[in-house]
Formats: sequence, structure tokens, C-alpha cells
Amino acid sequence: MFQPYAGAEPGGQRADDTTQSIALPLSDMSRIGEARRLAGGIGGRLGLGPAEVSDLGIVVTEIATNAVRHGGGGELILRPLDGGRPGVEALVTDRGRGMVNVAECFRDGYSTGGTMGTGLGAARRIAHAFDIHSQPGGGTVVVARLWAGGAPESGEAGKVGAVCLPVAGETQCGDGWAAAIAERRSVVLVVDGLGHGPNAADAARLAVRLFRAHAARPAAEILDLLHRGLQTTRGAAAAIAEIDAQRGRVCYAGIGNIGARIVTDTGVRALVSHNGIVGHQARRIQPFEYPWSSDSTLIMHSDGITGHWKTDGWPGIMHRDPALAAGLIHRDFARERDDSTVVVFRHPVTRAAPVTS
Repeated sequence: MFQPYAGAEPGGQRADDTTQSIALPLSDMSRIGEARRLAGGIGGRLGLGPAEVSDLGIVVTEIATNAVRHGGGGELILRPLDGGRPGVEALVTDRGRGMVNVAECFRDGYSTGGTMGTGLGAARRIAHAFDIHSQPGGGTVVVARLWAGGAPESGEAGKVGAVCLPVAGETQCGDGWAAAIAERRSVVLVVDGLGHGPNAADAARLAVRLFRAHAARPAAEILDLLHRGLQTTRGAAAAIAEIDAQRGRVCYAGIGNIGARIVTDTGVRALVSHNGIVGHQARRIQPFEYPWSSDSTLIMHSDGITGHWKTDGWPGIMHRDPALAAGLIHRDFARERDDSTVVVFRHPVTRAAPVTS
């Protein structure tokens, strides 16, 4: 699903808004320069230095070129990063023939030809974080991240992947998401303002601000605060997952049509939300608890992603960088007539030491 990218113009999507993504279709080689300039502009506005912006340009050029030349075209999705220092995530998906031997594509001397580096190998060496998933006949998805001053030691890196894009023709996304990540407890929000356009975006942004201000509270209390705080907006669907890695539990509270599942090596479990509209109609705010294990992955999405998504066709994807799964779910299951958001979160279980007398 190709989306026109939204720039940083007044009234549109801000380049430093870490809840939203910016997408550019990679239909042919003429788009590669545009992709490099777009990424560099975002990185510069966020505070990356000239050398880091140059590195970001090389990485985006290589992974975008790979999608055009070998994937028959694809999509570049850029997301500003917030993890103690500014950064940019570049996610590229395609539906091409895929790679029979991914490792060969990183061999020294391998080159896509005519680019600034030496193919995907250069992108992997330059990026602070890099991962790829490809399979014959199933296309390819690549994620690369660069931060100002190098990768942060903690934060969301490697734990959360997200795509949040407006419906075609809109510059503001009516969806939003946020995550507060800590060693033992993390909280994730997905919100979908009713409809789309500026009014829906206002509701989503307010929900994100309230969430960030109260993320230390239990999930149901945060949702109640959102319900009271969004009364002056058109309302939204919203859900909050509170992952207690120490206890190995997830507390989930949702109102409206936000989809959520916990995926493990042995199965998939859907999480329950109540009917209603956050800000207008919520008969009951009730949290539900679910088990969380070392192989658990949380996937939450707005109704811009069809609820019939599956990950069976991507072997091993749940054990890779979460951005890869987010990119593939969006590529294959996003609806064309709605804002679309998918968030993939993984957090290892950290058991508390036993209490001894």
C-alpha cells in the first residue's frame, strides 16, 4: 500500500513527531534521490550532524535501491526516533522475488551498482541498528536506524516497531501511538481518532500527550484519564497494554475498535476491548490480564489494518527486529481508505530474585 509522504509544512505532519511515520513510494530509480533528500532533511532537523546525515543518506540510498532494482519497487517509511537522543529509522518493504541467500548480499565486493556504497553490506556496516527479512517469492523488508552520537544504550531500540500513516490524500494522521519503556514495566498505547483528517488527528495527539503525562499509572487509570480528557474532541478508540516483565503479565484495557494480540511460539491470543468511544461513551473500563513469556510479542493496531492478518508466511519474523513485522503487516494488511497504525512490541521477561529470610 503506497502512501504519499507528508512533509513538515505548517498544519501537516511534523518531521520530529515520533508517533507518525513518513512514507515515500519507490516506484523507480528517480525516487532514490528524493528518498535520500527526505531522510537527510528529517535527520538534519532532528539534530543529526553533517557526517551522520551523510551516513543516513548512504543507508537510505542502498536499501531503497535494492527495493527498486531487485524488488520491482517498494515503499520507504521513515520514522523519527525518541530514545534519549534523536535518530531516524528507515524501513523499506517490497513485494519482489526475495533473496535465496541473504548472507550473499552482504559479501564484500557485492554491489547493486551505481550507488554510493557497496550495496546492503555498506548499509549494515554504517547503520547503528540493522535487520533484514527476505524469502523467495515473498519480498523483502529492511530496517536501519541511525542516531546522533551513536545508538542509545536503552530505550525503545530493538523493542518496538511501528508504522503510523495517514490515509492517501491527508497530511495529518488520525491515528497515534506511544510507548513508555523501562526494564521491568512498559506501557504501549494505540489510539484511532474517529474518522480521519485534522479533527481526528487532534484527538489522537491529545490522547498521546495525556498518555505520556500519566504513563506511570495503571492501564485502566490511564484509559479513564483519556476518556475524560478527550470529551472536547470528536473522540477515539484507544487501548493500553501494560507489560509487567517481572511478573510475566500483561494488563490490557481498551475501548473501541483497536486490535491486539499476543503472539508466542505456540499460538496467538486476542486481547479484549469494550465497545464505546473514548471521550464520549464508555460504559465500562475494565482491564484484563494475560500471561507474558520470554517468547511473547505484542501486536496492536488501528482498524486501518485488517483484523485477518497472519504472520505464518514469515518464518522466524517474531524473533527479529519488531520493525520488520510491523512493516510486513502494514505492507500486506493495511486498508487503502483509512489511516493505518501497527505497533509491534517485544520485551524479555525479567524474573525477580526469590525472597529469602
